[in-house]
Amino acid sequence: MAYGNNRAGKQPRAHFRLAGGSIIKFRHPYFAGMIDTGDKTAIDEIDVSACCKLEGRFFEANQNQDSAKQVVMIDGSTVTIANKMLNGTITIPAVPTTGEVGTGDFIAGCQLIRSIGDSVGGIITKTDFVNGKALTKVYYGVTVQRCPDDVSEGNDVATYNVQLLYAGWIEAESGSDDLNKKAIWAVGSKEGIEAFYNPYTIQNQDGNSGTGGDMLDSTDLAPVTGTAISDSTDNSADNIDEVEDTISESGTFKDIISGGTALKASASGGSNP
Repeated sequence: MAYGNNRAGKQPRAHFRLAGGSIIKFRHPYFAGMIDTGDKTAIDEIDVSACCKLEGRFFEANQNQDSAKQVVMIDGSTVTIANKMLNGTITIPAVPTTGEVGTGDFIAGCQLIRSIGDSVGGIITKTDFVNGKALTKVYYGVTVQRCPDDVSEGNDVATYNVQLLYAGWIEAESGSDDLNKKAIWAVGSKEGIEAFYNPYTIQNQDGNSGTGGDMLDSTDLAPVTGTAISDSTDNSADNIDEVEDTISESGTFKDIISGGTALKASASGGSNP
């Protein structure tokens, strides 16, 4: 059903994702104890996303075997054999940074694994942020297939086309606070908010039924009406009540913001983050 002025007709969906915006980590047992973190906490991973250029393709994973094979009979009939193999090759056009494994250079780390001879394998995790969610894909059984020894450019940064083999992959929608939560504190406000932020319902339809079979009410588009912004006399907006209402699970924004906590200034009078 469609109403006049497209009140509840078919509508295109709205999708959002960060430019670049991927977090790519390469974990390998050979990195344990080799990376300097500035404290006594040992890690065994390198941030690959810090070695990739924003412009252009920076990550590609392709299967090494066909997922199906077709055998043709004399009479023209066919027998199709399918498999569920997930092994493949990752290609990363990486840029050298510090030149040392100890300070997190991905290329130096790959060259280290090559020179030792890999007998354990590692994992690569790649997280993308789409429509307020963090989607993580884990590639396991990863080892270095190819990593150039030396590449030099003129008036540009050198690109090392690194190839990694992987045994398979799994994918999940991450519920990690560290990945999905955003901390927002507007300048001049007394408090900020750290929470999960979700798209408005109206832009998250399936694209076929649009906004549904019922005519929209004005409250569907503007849940908060009649509000006004007052000038602050002390240049520090007292938004404490608004923060409490926003992060309340039963508040006005319960479907938009969840798992919220208030960010407050430190007792020592430190500045907002």
